[in-house]
Amino acid sequence: MSRPDAKTNYRESERIAHQAFINGIRAVQAKIVDSEPWIELNGEYVMMFDWIDGVTLPAEACTFERGKRIGEILSEIHSLAISIDGLEFPTFSTVSADTWTRNIENARRDASCWGIPCETILQDVTNWSRLYQDAVDNLSRKYVISHRDLDSKNVIWNNEGVPYLIDWESAGYVNPTVELIEVALNWSRSNDRAVNKQRFQGVIQAYLEAGGMLHGNVMDAVYGSFGGMLGWLEYNMRRSVDKDVFGTDDRELGRREVIHTMKELKKLNQSVSDYARWAANISGQYHQ
Repeated sequence: MSRPDAKTNYRESERIAHQAFINGIRAVQAKIVDSEPWIELNGEYVMMFDWIDGVTLPAEACTFERGKRIGEILSEIHSLAISIDGLEFPTFSTVSADTWTRNIENARRDASCWGIPCETILQDVTNWSRLYQDAVDNLSRKYVISHRDLDSKNVIWNNEGVPYLIDWESAGYVNPTVELIEVALNWSRSNDRAVNKQRFQGVIQAYLEAGGMLHGNVMDAVYGSFGGMLGWLEYNMRRSVDKDVFGTDDRELGRREVIHTMKELKKLNQSVSDYARWAANISGQYHQ
């Protein structure tokens, strides 16, 4: 918790988890000790949670039925209208062209560019950033407080198949349709990272049947899902080359994450129209 705002972020995220819990969501909360969601031991901050006897699943191991259950839960969270006093509304600006250029030039000087031509990287990331920013400008101004990282790694399924939601530290304001698209993509991946249409649509159908709604243009929501990946990519570009801040192992991990995230963004960009059409088809069937 070395960042100045880290304690505030953890306090707020645990308040969100608590609000979800008392409203019927199986949210795994940190234990509160002396009014804080952590204890300090030998200068280290430790958060404690109830033990859930179960497993998390890789995305490719998630079944159609489990994806539908997650769609239902996401709709339930969005319907709660959670309100947290003092919670800051996020800015949805993209990474600037100057920042991308600086990171890529640093990699070029380091004789690295992650095995990809630097010019290709710059062209791709500036294009994706423009598409993301255009989508954010067009998106519905409807926002809810939600989990914001409801990937398969953050759901524990107990021995009876009941899901428990963990790792709420990313919780905050989000456009509900953008989060729905992100969740549907994660819960419909196959072993080769391809998106399974039936499972993707299953998440969305379950969300709609549970009372959720698609807000605004679905294509904008898909492009709006680029934001988290672009931020992660920019961080790992810096992590992979900054020897003053990051050690050798950290830089190597950053390098691998840059390569992986670039591939994922390329795949996502190539399939945007398909995902938007799949989602719109389900929405159209539901509201006919």
